[in-house]
Amino acid sequence: MIAEANQPFNQLTPAWIPLRYHEQQARYYRSSKRFRAVACGRQSGKTEIARRRLVRSLRIQKAYSNPRYFYGGPTRQQAKRISWDALKSLTPKHWIKDISETDLVITTIFGSELHCVGLDKPERIEGDSGGWDGCVLDESCDLKPGVFTRNVLPALAPRNGWCDRIGVPKRTGPSATEYYQFWLQGFEDNTGIDSFNWPSWDIIDSDSLNSLREILDPIDFDEQCGAKWQKAGGRVYHAFDKDANVRPCSYNPSRVVVVGSDFNVDPMCWTIMHCSEQSATVFDELYIRNTNTEHCLNVLNQRYPEHDAGWLFIGDATGASRKTSAASSDYAQILADDRFTKKNVRYPKANPNVADRFAACNALLKNAIGDVRLHIDSSCRKLIEDLEHLAYKEGTTIVDASNKERGHITDALSYVTHRLYPIKIPLAIDNANRNITTTLVNA
Repeated sequence: MIAEANQPFNQLTPAWIPLRYHEQQARYYRSSKRFRAVACGRQSGKTEIARRRLVRSLRIQKAYSNPRYFYGGPTRQQAKRISWDALKSLTPKHWIKDISETDLVITTIFGSELHCVGLDKPERIEGDSGGWDGCVLDESCDLKPGVFTRNVLPALAPRNGWCDRIGVPKRTGPSATEYYQFWLQGFEDNTGIDSFNWPSWDIIDSDSLNSLREILDPIDFDEQCGAKWQKAGGRVYHAFDKDANVRPCSYNPSRVVVVGSDFNVDPMCWTIMHCSEQSATVFDELYIRNTNTEHCLNVLNQRYPEHDAGWLFIGDATGASRKTSAASSDYAQILADDRFTKKNVRYPKANPNVADRFAACNALLKNAIGDVRLHIDSSCRKLIEDLEHLAYKEGTTIVDASNKERGHITDALSYVTHRLYPIKIPLAIDNANRNITTTLVNA
C-alpha cells in the first residue's frame, strides 16, 4: 500500500524513516513497469528507495517457494559498502530466518532471499538457480558493458523478473552510453521502461549542496548534482582558463617542493610545485626528450641545489617497477638519491581511475562555486599548452592519443592533484542522505 503525503507511515524498522514527499520519487516507488531507469543526482535518495523496494518484495507471495532478489554493484566490495548494512537494517528482524555474512544473503521466514552481489563477475547471478524475481543495478554507468543484456536479462527471464537500473548520469563509465540509451527509452511508448530524473537540490540541504559545489568543477556539478546528461568529448581539462589559472608563481625555499612525475621516456615530464591544504601553485616544469629518471634528477638538483625544506615526490604506479635506466626502478632511484634531503616518495600500487584524476584536477582549476585553487606560472609553457589542448576523441571519453607528446605533463600534474586533493563526498552528506531523502510509502 502506498501512503499519500498526509497519511501515516508504517515504520517497519527504525531505518524506515518517514521522509519528505517528492512527486518523482513517489512515482518511482509506485511504478509497476517491469523495468525502471533512475538517473538522478548524488545523494538524492534513489538508492534508498531502491533498497526499500527490494525489502518490500521479500514478503510478496509467489507461486513458488523461494522468491529471489539481488542488489548488484560494479564490484562485490562496492555493493557491500553501499548497501549491505542498509539492507539488513531495513529488513524486520522477525522476517529473518538467516543472514550469511560470507555470501551476503538474507533468507526470510517467507522463503525469499535477498543477495548483495558484485557484477564484475556476472556468473554470481547465473547458474541453475531457477532465475531471479527482481533486482537493482546500482552505479549503472560503471557496470561492465553489456552485463544487463548478456547476463541480467537471461537471469530474470525464467521468472519474468523486474529490474531497477539506477545511478548518477555520467559521460564517463564503461556502460554510460548504454545506460543513457536505456533511460531514453523510458520516455517512449510501449517500451516497458519507466524513466525518472531529479537533481540533488530537490533533496539535500543547502549546506550539503555547497559542500559539493566546493569539490566539483562546474560541468561535473551539473552532471552529478544537476543530474544532467553531459555530452562526451571536448577538452579534458575543461575547467582551465588561462586568464584565471596562469599568474606569477615563485619558488619558496622555505616550503616543501612537490614533484609530480610521469615516467614516459620521450618526453619525460615533471611538474614542480608548492601545495597547501586547499591550493597549489606550479612554478616550474621539466619536459625532457629521450631521457631517464637519473638525468631528470640531475636537472632538478641543478635548478634547486640548496633546497633543504623537504621534497615530496608523487607519480604513477609504474615508477615502482619500470626502469628508465639499467640499474633500478624509477622509484628506487629517487628514494636512493641523497641530494634530496627530507624527502617523501609516494607511488601507488595501482594508478587511480583516469576519470577521477581528471575530475580532481578540474575541480582544483575551478570548482562550481568559482573558486580557483590551482595557479601556474607562465614559464610552464608545456603544461599550459597541454591543459589548453588535450582533448577526447569526438563524442567519446577516450583521450585523443594521436599526438604522442600530448598528455604526459598533465598526467604528472594530475597524479599530484588526485593524491593531495581527491574528490571525496563528505561523510556528513553521505550519512545525512537517509534523513533527507523522500520516500513516502508503506511496505
